[in-house]
Amino acid sequence: MNKPATVDDEILREVWRVRDAFAKRHRYNLDSMVEELRQMERQSSNKLVDRSAETIQKVRRRKRQRPKR
Repeated sequence: MNKPATVDDEILREVWRVRDAFAKRHRYNLDSMVEELRQMERQSSNKLVDRSAETIQKVRRRKRQRPKR
């Protein structure tokens, strides 16, 4: 289902507005932005995806060890 371009544009403008306000609040300092995002991640109750190489290897090993159906 395709949305009209104006809806997408409104969503994108809102995303960009929030992103720009976040960057401005941190004076465009990447280290400061990353630190706040990490703090937000630690405080979140949402389940997050770990894409570290170590975790990916563990998942691959588990898949190989599963019995085939």
